[in-house]
Amino acid sequence: MIFSYYNQTVELFPKEYFPEGPPERVMVNVSGGLDSASLLFLLVYYFPQIEKHIFTGDDAHHPLDAARAKVVVQYMKDQYSPHNIKSHDVIPFNDRDPELIKEVRQMVEDDPSYYDKYPWKKMPGQEEREEEAFLMKISKPLINNRNVLNLMKKYNCSRFISGMTQNPPNKDMEDLGFAHLAESKRNEDRDEVQIFNPRGISYQPYARVNKLFVKGVFENHGLMDVLYPVTGSCTGAQYSTAYWKKPCEKCFWCHERKWAFGEY
Repeated sequence: MIFSYYNQTVELFPKEYFPEGPPERVMVNVSGGLDSASLLFLLVYYFPQIEKHIFTGDDAHHPLDAARAKVVVQYMKDQYSPHNIKSHDVIPFNDRDPELIKEVRQMVEDDPSYYDKYPWKKMPGQEEREEEAFLMKISKPLINNRNVLNLMKKYNCSRFISGMTQNPPNKDMEDLGFAHLAESKRNEDRDEVQIFNPRGISYQPYARVNKLFVKGVFENHGLMDVLYPVTGSCTGAQYSTAYWKKPCEKCFWCHERKWAFGEY
């Protein structure tokens, strides 16, 4: 099935990747953000026959993310039938765990290309935290991927679907002053992020579209008033968000949301 918004197109479960049709069951990442909420909606609304097992990582340092994810999943269950959502596992993780950080530091030493994939953010006045902030960008997906693999085995899922999008156009990020915050591997001129990994488990249908496509999903399906307000994008710490009551307006995800939706 093909969806086109803001001159960008996504085909879900194309024969190129799924010659036998959509899979019987999938693991779906729902983070509490806009991207995963829009993708879950498309899966629930247009593919009710697929058995869906939801995964949410519960970040010890961003507790509202998992809470938002629970609201998003419950909304789908309440509004659509059949939704075929069979489970929702919310698994706590701590991307600052000393043992995990130690492991990631060794990974970076062994493979310096991580410095290119994950930008090193300067933190004036907090230089001692720069390395930790950099390593956490790697530790978070690492621990969550391990949890996903365990759940996929538990529920016998062959594919893990996530709503990771491409970054805004390079020029827009540069003009608006947040290009240095972006994960360069998701830039429009890079191809490290695959839509479909034939030798792995990932399927990322949004990998070649940016957040304007997500905006189109919300706008064209009447979700701006009911689903948009319960999502969150900010990754700012408690001191910059009044304990997560407001967006920090400084992180990449805040800038990206403002770029696409016009507000933080």
